[in-house]
Amino acid sequence: MNLYQTPPRTIADAQQAIKAGELTCRELLEQCFQNIEEKEPVIHAWAYLDREAAFERADLLDQELQRGRWRGPLHGIPIGIKDIIDVKGMPTRGGLESRDKSPVSQDATLVENLRLEGAIFPGKTDTTQLACFDPPPTLNPWNQAHTPGGSSSGSAAAVAAGMCLAAVGTQTGGSIIRPAAFCGVAGLKPTFGMVDRQGVILLSDHLDHVGPLAHTIADLVILLDGMTDQATYLPLLIEPVTAAPRIGWLTDFFESRADPAMQQALTSVRTRLETAGAPIRDCPLPKEFEPILDYHRDLMQFEMVQNMGADYDQNGKFYGPAISQVLDAGRKLSQERFESCLDYQNLISQVTRRCFARAEILISPATVGPAPAPDTTGSPEMNAPWSLTGFPTITIPVAVTGQGLPLGIQITGHPDKFDDLLLASQWCEDVLRPGFLEQCS
Repeated sequence: MNLYQTPPRTIADAQQAIKAGELTCRELLEQCFQNIEEKEPVIHAWAYLDREAAFERADLLDQELQRGRWRGPLHGIPIGIKDIIDVKGMPTRGGLESRDKSPVSQDATLVENLRLEGAIFPGKTDTTQLACFDPPPTLNPWNQAHTPGGSSSGSAAAVAAGMCLAAVGTQTGGSIIRPAAFCGVAGLKPTFGMVDRQGVILLSDHLDHVGPLAHTIADLVILLDGMTDQATYLPLLIEPVTAAPRIGWLTDFFESRADPAMQQALTSVRTRLETAGAPIRDCPLPKEFEPILDYHRDLMQFEMVQNMGADYDQNGKFYGPAISQVLDAGRKLSQERFESCLDYQNLISQVTRRCFARAEILISPATVGPAPAPDTTGSPEMNAPWSLTGFPTITIPVAVTGQGLPLGIQITGHPDKFDDLLLASQWCEDVLRPGFLEQCS
């Protein structure tokens, strides 16, 4: 059963209707809750819902509009929040039964920022246990015999199914980009440190990122601006992006891991981008890139023990097999290995900058292929390198397989040139999105 919402409702379109008086905040929220009521029994995207509080807020925001107060492009927009992020008045369970069921008393900083901008929070979206690898109950809206990915499983599925217009996720390995790609939506892992992590359950001090999932680049930017309390990036996209970016096409490490369906999609994407005027050249990765997955894994495992080991000792019976395996492995790693991981992280972040000598962006597969069965959340191997380097990365959907599952590409930018990534990604989306939507219809 395909429960993907097409055509998708975007933040930009909804906000235009709200400002024009053609749509109220309550009516928009009613549309989202109608989708929740119809699809949630099948998709299981939500860990917690608070319909009453959400509608109270929608009515308040409608009253503000009647008085002439408009908070900005998130005014009245329903946003899902991953259930490792604190939302005042809601519990933060992180997919773990042993965690306190009581509502928290304070918003995470990013949620507080979104609240000030007028966002509405229908509830908390489902996640793998403590944002690790054990699959949650969430299923893929395109086909319920497949995973939505993880760990931001509910965030991606809820956006894809029209249960909210956007959502917030987190990524330590591939937990924003992979589920977004599996569910046919856009996702953004910002540059490391761009979004405040106060009020977010921490896995890895040196790897954790927080970022948005939505249907378009513009919507990602609207949400990112709201999360960071800075109206910084949206003005870049006010005018159409007409200049084709210089693209570095990542081969070897990435393309060698892609399955035939993804390789076919990549060939089509490259042809379309070149036809539209983008200069593309193959971009070899530095030789130091080869062991990157081993270093990422060990750094993540070591730091997860530091952050979760005490609770695991006390409540281990509640932990699933995948997260238990990660924590057990982390305990076998030495301080020396941890320090070598940090040294490698610094090295690879520096040498990989060479790839941008003749390119504004780098393109690679967002996933190995389409979403696998729901007994796994899929492999993060395409995404983990950018979590370790901290480079900003965006995924956009580009194709639908013959089996009816979406595929996405991964667009990576220079860590010091975030503006270039947004402009180049917008240009790519303008070229590729019409073809994707045509395949959805």
